[in-house]
Amino acid sequence: MGPSRLALRLFTCAILACGVAAADTIEATGVNTSLGEYNVWINENGTDVNTYFAGVIDIQLTNADGTVDRDTLCVDLFTDIYLGETYGTTIFQPSQLSPASTVAALQRIAWLENNVLLPATNPGDPSSLPTVDWASTPAQGAGLQLAIWDIEVDGGDGFSSGEVQAGVSNPTDPTVLAWAETYEAVSLGQLSDLAFVYENVDLSSGSPAQTLEGPEFLDGGPQPVPESSTFVLAGIALLALRQTSRRKA
Repeated sequence: MGPSRLALRLFTCAILACGVAAADTIEATGVNTSLGEYNVWINENGTDVNTYFAGVIDIQLTNADGTVDRDTLCVDLFTDIYLGETYGTTIFQPSQLSPASTVAALQRIAWLENNVLLPATNPGDPSSLPTVDWASTPAQGAGLQLAIWDIEVDGGDGFSSGEVQAGVSNPTDPTVLAWAETYEAVSLGQLSDLAFVYENVDLSSGSPAQTLEGPEFLDGGPQPVPESSTFVLAGIALLALRQTSRRKA
């Protein structure tokens, strides 16, 4: 096979791989009650709301190669996702998204997941935090979720201002709230790109569903879509190989 034909085939495979990633599906299969709590109240835009569940959500991801199970947390507080329903999903790393404020929030959340969630659930994973701060109880898991919502919606401004605040008529569990405040404080100025962001859509309507974010998984399952720069580099390589082929002719 000639070099230009090989490059063309590799470039085509890269494009097809991107298409496969976009066709992945996701299902929220359950909640982890060891790392979260039911009926945690918060105040959303001036109204006390029962969050139903705040904490780690179990998901199943399916693509052409099979199905894998992963852990995630909610990112977009104001968009729903329902247990047992299948959604289309595309997976990104935080830095692949925009605008810059969104990337910064997702990277701060990634740092929290790597330093708060992973060390307790995967022994041996390093953390910058003392073991007492690792999420190993329902209150800590719920507090981590509240911190993530406030970071994504309000930039992590605490729970007495902004769109996400502590419950008023229905007070937020004080232990959960204390952990949420702790996680916001320790994550201030911390960023990581080591996470998977799942942008989900309703398969019937195409409308957005809840965005989820979780740790990186090397489980053979779906991975983040290639960046557009990958295709630019592939295209440059293709042109270079074609030019080399012409010179040899």
